[in-house]
Amino acid sequence: MRRTIRYVMLLAAVASVMAIPASASGHIRTGVTVFEPFASDGTPTLSTRTKSGYCWTGALTSIRNDAWRCFVGNYIYDPCFSSAQAPGVVICPNLQVNGGIDIQLTRRLPRGQANPGTPSPNDQPWNIQLTNGHHCVLSAGATNVVQGKRLNYFCGGGLKYGLWGFPRRRTQPWTILVAPFSTMTLHGQRSIWHVWT
Repeated sequence: MRRTIRYVMLLAAVASVMAIPASASGHIRTGVTVFEPFASDGTPTLSTRTKSGYCWTGALTSIRNDAWRCFVGNYIYDPCFSSAQAPGVVICPNLQVNGGIDIQLTRRLPRGQANPGTPSPNDQPWNIQLTNGHHCVLSAGATNVVQGKRLNYFCGGGLKYGLWGFPRRRTQPWTILVAPFSTMTLHGQRSIWHVWT
């Protein structure tokens, strides 16, 4: 069954808040969203497609205790999010965090394998949107390390660069190191428009 969000006005409001100005400047403040997968009545907060699968451990991209690493066929989704309001299903957002899939679980969630954290704006983000509009997601796999910084985030759209380390939060907007995958030095940085934790 296809699930669609029933809160059209809410989506329109969120879209207007999230719109990136044509010329993002140093006057912006990085926005932080603690992702909420379900509304209070248990409906998804995103437009989703339904699949069947299961989760076998806590997410590697988020320390939240409601974030999971899940299988659909041979494909891994991480992070996927659960809620007490919707037992038996998890939501896995897409790259743009404007849609995704809901997994109808064929097994119970492995609560003993859950992460220890609670949802917080202070967590390291699992999704970053740069001021140029590109979204980049935290990698759960093996990557490069240069000058003590891990290639943490891979960006959509076939981009040949990634984000290294974690965001620098001491200034507004936040910034993060950016460099090609095969770089030997890190010196460039990009401004961050929004993050999801």
